[in-house]
Amino acid sequence: MSSPMPGVVAWAVIGYLAVGLSGWLWLVRGTDVDRFDNRMGRLVIHMGLWCIVALLMYRCASTPTIDDPANQLALGCVLMTTTYLYSIGRLISADSVPETVWRNQRNGGLVALVATVSIVLTAASVRYSGRTVDLRRAWDGLGIGCAFAVPLTYNTFVFARGCLGALRDIDTPRAARIVSFGMIGSIAVIWGAQALSLSQLTTGWPDGPPLSLVPAAFTLFVALGSTLLAVPLVAELMLRAGMDRATRTCRRLLPLWRDLTAAVPEIVMPVDARHGSDPATRLLRMTVEIRDAMLHLGAYLPAESDATQRNTVREPESNRAIADYAHRLMRAAQARKAGLPPAGTGVPPPLPVIAHDFDTELAHLIDLARIWPQAKAAVE
Repeated sequence: MSSPMPGVVAWAVIGYLAVGLSGWLWLVRGTDVDRFDNRMGRLVIHMGLWCIVALLMYRCASTPTIDDPANQLALGCVLMTTTYLYSIGRLISADSVPETVWRNQRNGGLVALVATVSIVLTAASVRYSGRTVDLRRAWDGLGIGCAFAVPLTYNTFVFARGCLGALRDIDTPRAARIVSFGMIGSIAVIWGAQALSLSQLTTGWPDGPPLSLVPAAFTLFVALGSTLLAVPLVAELMLRAGMDRATRTCRRLLPLWRDLTAAVPEIVMPVDARHGSDPATRLLRMTVEIRDAMLHLGAYLPAESDATQRNTVREPESNRAIADYAHRLMRAAQARKAGLPPAGTGVPPPLPVIAHDFDTELAHLIDLARIWPQAKAAVE
């Protein structure tokens, strides 16, 4: 083949993308995602399929010039890929109602189809006249260049604008920020190839057939995009394996939660069938239930005494207050579970340190959960 991209690189990118698309297909069909994520996943899968077709068309080209019909069809596939970038950009920037995404996608696909037909017909007309396609000629270059560059530039601009909007949003997760920033960089690769192609048409630099930079830039774009789109797959795999931060925190809080809710079972909230398995929701529910149980057990906390302090787990002075509290809280849980009357000491603060935000409170509960098994063993 006469593609400007080495075969080993092109086939490696095709295989890499195919593996990524398989993961996205599993992510969309195999997980309980909401309608937004499902719609986004379908757009990504369709775009990836068009990327594979475009790369295969470039591999089928017998010459690196626009005269080859395979290169002409490959340009059409590249345009079809950018229509999905347009739809994704509109979706993440909330410029359109989500229900109209596929209608806008069909309209963009028609524009890409018309542009592809225009490129093919222009090249066929030139060949029919016995000439080769020379993009430096006024009408040849204007017809093919505009048919390709105008929709590509517009679609990628809308997508880049959507990514910038996601970066400006303070609520955007870190993983989404990484993907958005990286996709803007990959779009810059395509824009750079367009600028070089324009320079090639006007000044003759760099040397080589016109539009020869497009396959290389598109292959690099696909490789970068496939890597960035693997971020949600890795996050989902970590979630399935229980290695995400929320699940790991839930495991650390579980012994504390289990003992406290056993003493105060009425504070356990019913599990929402739709969101009960979400680690973040589960962590929030466990935190609230631990806090409620501690409030209920406040009346059962024994007063501090020399015996209590002697039985307290050995801890550095900085953690002494939490260790003392863990020892007393364990005694309070045992007393309430056994049906004993309250100690009558009032309701002290649930923790020695009062937290004013969720992260601080969670950090205190993690410290309490860390010392809890030792305090439980000391009391028992």
